[in-house]
Amino acid sequence: MTTFKLSAACVVLAVVPALIALFSKHTSAPVKWARTVPFVKLSDGRHLAYEVRGNPKAKHTAVYVHGTPSCRLEFLGLNQDILNGLDLRLIGVDKPGYGQSDPHYGRSLQGFVKDLEELADHHQLQRFLLIGVSGGGPFSWAAARYIPHRVQGVLIFSGAGNLENKQYLSLLHYAGILNREEKFQFDAQVSGVHRRIAHFLHSTYSTPLKNLLKYLFETKIGGRQLYSTILSPLMRDPRRFMAEADAKCLNEGHQAYLTRIIPEALLQKSATPWVQDLGLFSSDWGFNVSEIDPSVKPTIHLWHGTGDKQVHEVMSVAFKRFVPEAHLRIIQNGAHFQYFVCNLHLQKEALTALLRTAT
Repeated sequence: MTTFKLSAACVVLAVVPALIALFSKHTSAPVKWARTVPFVKLSDGRHLAYEVRGNPKAKHTAVYVHGTPSCRLEFLGLNQDILNGLDLRLIGVDKPGYGQSDPHYGRSLQGFVKDLEELADHHQLQRFLLIGVSGGGPFSWAAARYIPHRVQGVLIFSGAGNLENKQYLSLLHYAGILNREEKFQFDAQVSGVHRRIAHFLHSTYSTPLKNLLKYLFETKIGGRQLYSTILSPLMRDPRRFMAEADAKCLNEGHQAYLTRIIPEALLQKSATPWVQDLGLFSSDWGFNVSEIDPSVKPTIHLWHGTGDKQVHEVMSVAFKRFVPEAHLRIIQNGAHFQYFVCNLHLQKEALTALLRTAT
């Protein structure tokens, strides 16, 4: 019943008004505004915004790929004293359409990897580390798959898998990757908001209608309509959808998430990048993580907390079974981000482990 109500709301509030956008331009053109942060002008003319934390001459550099929806400022959740002590510099990047990066119509996981390569070239980085959080996880996996020669190591916190791809979940179950109880836990415990939107876009309707919706939501008018009717109300107080431990972390130690990160993430007032992310996560990724170069697999670290209401820990368990060489750490009662943002001991442990296995 709840799924039906949300689907109906999406149709009435977003799809119907967005029909006026049928012939409007898609959102790949460079945004004409005065950016307040550095950016890379990509080979296709788009601008990719980024921000750097730490010593420019640090021994290690990691590119931080943020979650969904979020922005480059999400790296503020990592403690500067810990970064300094590890001689680690961070480059936070806005995924297309978030923060101050130009949107990208029809973007893909592999396409963003090309953006990362140009970002690395801009900083004269032959090789670099990757830190992906939540919705940044699939993009980090893609980088490990497509540019292994440039990836020194990967750390994924609470990484997303295929949110609503039933073929993927069935494959995990019938291939013995997930047992019946684990699959039930995933279906029962993950917060319904993102999965219902993904289900609405990718599982409920016929292919022609899905293609039409994809077209509409990737227009400027359609993206803004969906933002005003769905995404903006959802993000006014995201603590409503969080585990108690995450909400407590925000209230007591990570207020920047509410006061800086989310406002910056939604700066363009469009839901297009959010819908694109959900679509990418719930579709065929174009590769299997088991295909990653053997030299990279032992440098991959997967951390996940139990009680995560955004991405169930069973996703990281599944990835570990696909890539046995990867290192998996499950934190009891860690929720979605509390265990590495508000627990500095665990944060340092995770970053230290990443550097220890880096190639």
